Amino acid sequence: MSERHQHAPRCVYYLADSLDSILAACEDLLGEHIEPSHLLRLELAAITHVLQARRYIEDLDAAVPALIDQCLLFLAGTTAFDLAHLRSGGSLHPQPPASADLRVSESYLVGRRLPIGVLAEFAAAMLDALESHFVLYASRVGM
Repeated sequence: MSERHQHAPRCVYYLADSLDSILAACEDLLGEHIEPSHLLRLELAAITHVLQARRYIEDLDAAVPALIDQCLLFLAGTTAFDLAHLRSGGSLHPQPPASADLRVSESYLVGRRLPIGVLAEFAAAMLDALESHFVLYASRVGM
C-alpha cells in the first residue's frame, strides 16, 4: 500500500464532503419512517450531492491519477444522475404512497433511477479510495 498524502487538492475535500452528504441523505432515506412530504426533499438532496461529486471528480482525475479507476466506477455507476441523462429521461419525482409515512428499503430507487443501497455503496467506495490515498481527517491519522 502506498503512503497516504498529507496534503490533498481542494477538490478532494469538496468531493469527500459531497460523498459524506450522499451517505447522510441515504441514511436519512433509510430511517425508521419518512413522511411522504420529506421523501422528495431527501431524494433531491442525494441527487444534488451526486451531481456535485461528479463535478469534483472531473477536477480530481487529472490531479490524482492513482484514483482514476475508482473515479470511473463512481461516474459509470451514477450516470443515471448525469445532467444530460436527466434532461432526456422522465421525471425524477417519486410516487408518494397513500400512507402517512413509509419505510424505504435498500432497493428503493432514488429519483426512480438507482437503488439507494447501490448509491450508498458507490459513495462509500469512492470515499474509502480517497481516504486510502489522502489523510482527510486529522483525527484519523493514527488509524
